[in-house]
Amino acid sequence: MAAVVVVAAGVVGGIVMLGGTSEPAAGATPRIEAKPLAKAVGAAVTAAYPDLAVTRVRCPRSAKATVGRVVRCSVRAGTYDLQLQVTVADRRGNVDIASTQAVVPKGAVEAFVAENATLPVAVDCGPEPYVVRLPGETFACTARFADGAAQQVTLTVVDVAGTVSITAVAPA
Repeated sequence: MAAVVVVAAGVVGGIVMLGGTSEPAAGATPRIEAKPLAKAVGAAVTAAYPDLAVTRVRCPRSAKATVGRVVRCSVRAGTYDLQLQVTVADRRGNVDIASTQAVVPKGAVEAFVAENATLPVAVDCGPEPYVVRLPGETFACTARFADGAAQQVTLTVVDVAGTVSITAVAPA
């Protein structure tokens, strides 16, 4: 089996200033409003994956801006439904946006499989331009040899950065 290798990294991340916290009443906790949060999440996904058009962002309507508070947002980017974790970094409305899934270019996975084959192969990991999976999930690619023989290669996603490992090889 092949060693674990990072094949691609397009992880959404970083601290973002929303500037959209509502002004609380005296003694109340400030709130992060949905529209500025959705705008920041959409911008983070667009920056990480510029070839995937963001068509929908859904975040909670309002969240307390309590440091450490975590909310989930969903984003439709291209044909993919991405899940993002947003963590409140401070009471001023800064948030950390992180992907909960690996979003790996299909070409990088195919190159990884080909590089780890003992003979030259043509690798096909399906029609989609990206492989989008949670850590621990598996997916399959087909490796075809020059003589026409084929093998199914099962890969497991290790982390959201796009690290994958070859976990099984079987006749196709």
